[in-house]
Order: sequence, then C-alpha cells, then structure tokens
Amino acid sequence: MSANKLDIHARYREHMGVVVSLADFQWTRGEAVSAESLVADPRFSLYCLDHDSQRAIFTSTPADIDPLDAPFMYQAQFDHAEYLVALPYPEFLRLAEQMPAPRNLLCLHNIGRCGSTVLCRALNEIDGVLSFSEPDVLTNFIGRVALPDAEPGRLLRACVAWLCRPAITGANQHSVIKFRNQAAGTMKRYVDALPQARHLFMYRNAIDWLASFHRLRVNRGDKPRRYSRQQVIEQQATYYQCDEEVFEALAPPKIASYLSLEGRALGWLYMLGRYLELREGGADIAAMRYEDLQANRDGVLLEALRLMGLPESALSQALRAFETDAQAGTIFARDEGRGNTIRLPEEMQATVRRILSEQQVIDRADFVLPGTIGLG
Repeated sequence: MSANKLDIHARYREHMGVVVSLADFQWTRGEAVSAESLVADPRFSLYCLDHDSQRAIFTSTPADIDPLDAPFMYQAQFDHAEYLVALPYPEFLRLAEQMPAPRNLLCLHNIGRCGSTVLCRALNEIDGVLSFSEPDVLTNFIGRVALPDAEPGRLLRACVAWLCRPAITGANQHSVIKFRNQAAGTMKRYVDALPQARHLFMYRNAIDWLASFHRLRVNRGDKPRRYSRQQVIEQQATYYQCDEEVFEALAPPKIASYLSLEGRALGWLYMLGRYLELREGGADIAAMRYEDLQANRDGVLLEALRLMGLPESALSQALRAFETDAQAGTIFARDEGRGNTIRLPEEMQATVRRILSEQQVIDRADFVLPGTIGLG
C-alpha cells in the first residue's frame, strides 16, 4: 500500500490556538510515493491525523529547516511545508510496529503559560536529549474526538513511534514530548497508552496564569467582554472537547456571567482535576509548579533530571535555555525581554476567587497538587 504526495496550493489557519488538521491546506492529490521512504528521511515529520479518510499526514520541510528547533513544532511545519504526504492507517500502523519503541521518554503535560516551553528547551540543551515542543498530531486524540476503528492506544503509540523514529532522534537516548495545553484534559489517554514513559504535569497559580493571558490581550488592545454562564460552559467544553456537563459541575450556578478571562478559570480547574484523578487512580505521574521553577530553578531542574534518569552534571547545560526567551519570535514572547508586569484586574481576581471558593477540593488559586516536585 503506497502513500500519496499532496501538493500544497494555499495554507490557512485561523490562529495558533486551533488544533492542526488537513484542512489547514488547500491541496491536490499528487504522485504515489513509497511508504518505506518516509521512515528513513528526517525531512518528513508527522503533522496530523485525518480520521475521516483514515490517513496520517506528514509534512516535508526543506533540509535546512528543522521543525524541532522552533518554539512550537506544529507552527514550523505549517509555515515551511513544501508538500504533504498522506499515508493510510494500515501501513502507518504496520511500519510503526517495526520501529523501536522510544526509550527514556518524558511526556510533559501542562496547562500552558506555565514555563513548559522553557523547560522543554532546557532539557533539549542536554547532550543525549531531544525535545519535541507541541507536535500537534497528539492533540488529535483529545476529548470526544471521533477516533477511527483502530484501537486508540495503538494509534497513539504509532504516532509517538513515528515522531521519535531513529531518523529523527539519531543518537539521542532520551526524548521529551511537550503537549499542547488542550491535551491536559485527556491526560489519562496518554498515560494509559504510554505506561513506560515518565509523565510530568506543569501548572501555575490560577491568578498569575490568567494574568499571563491578560497581558496578551492588553498588548493586542482587546476589550473585556461579558459572557453568560452557559456561553462560558459551551466555550470551555468546545476548547477541551469534552461534554458540557463537566463544566456545568465546575461553574457555580450563583455566578450568572463572566468577563472574558474569568471563564478560563474553569479550564484551570478542569486540567488540575484531571491530574488529581490520575494520581488517585494510582498513575505514576508527578507535577511541577511554575512558581517553584522560578524560585528554586537549580533545585527543581535537578529533580526533573533525576526523574528522567539524567546525571546532575547535566544541570549546567539545561540552565543555558534560561539565557534567552524560549518563545521569542511568537505572539507569546516576553515584552522587551521582561516577564509579565501586568496584573489581572481586581474585579477578575475577585470573581476567580469566588469560583474557587465554591469548589470542594481545588479551592484556592495557589493550590498545591500532590506529587509536586521541588517541595522537599
């Protein structure tokens, strides 16, 4: 069974937050290519799954462009793809099962805006470690997405095998995959499919997390909008691709409306809640707080190195990543090299605290999750 080249005629993505899909491109079917030829050529990297047609979609990028060097792998693939290749699932799965399983894999789950990009970059600085920052094909497994007939765990493992195949990883013995924040709502799916991997979840104080988004909106000149409780429930359920009942339970009935960012507090609760469920179910997963990474960088990084089975001597290499902005060149870059100096408005802070006060477990902005490293 052969693969097919798809010639690109135009490309369009509404914004960076949209999960990648074949619809990002206008294309026409091209010539057939050997499926085996994809395996050994590092220019081909897995972009997305097209569930409707049961195909895996690869981008071919120029030899001088490595999507793994970018802050967000999926954006570099989109920007620099010369053409696509579509590989039917049966062949995609067959070839994946012939590849060696990635050894020493760390799955870096996160809520976004919490230092995960710089941690991913820091680990990539270490000899023998290769980091994948947001390969969005794995976000194709979130929530209630309609998965194909192939067993989801098998398909997910195949994606990881293709991402981490020897043509990409070379001599590196450790791999790190940083997920998109939407995927935090479906962590269990990744933990179940990849039990041999290490799993780490990064999070942050809710008020400061929202302030980070507020800075982006202030810089764009956005004005806060007010939404009804039902609108916020629908927005969050759509973003995380889960049933509305999940957010119905998190949104206090007595709060009838929310300003723009206040509704995101429900997403923060949702993501931290999924981590708690995993821990309570016995999953081997740890957590890291942004605040601890900031206050005790060396100590927290050393614990991360131990988690990965890396020597303490690698710390000096990891620290190099903190000399520059890990998100430079993107809309998330720091303001003139500074951290966030814009506070979340007091009105929004009060609403967030009110939301949290109505929760049974995660009831404050600085809630500390069990299994958080760097606290001892």
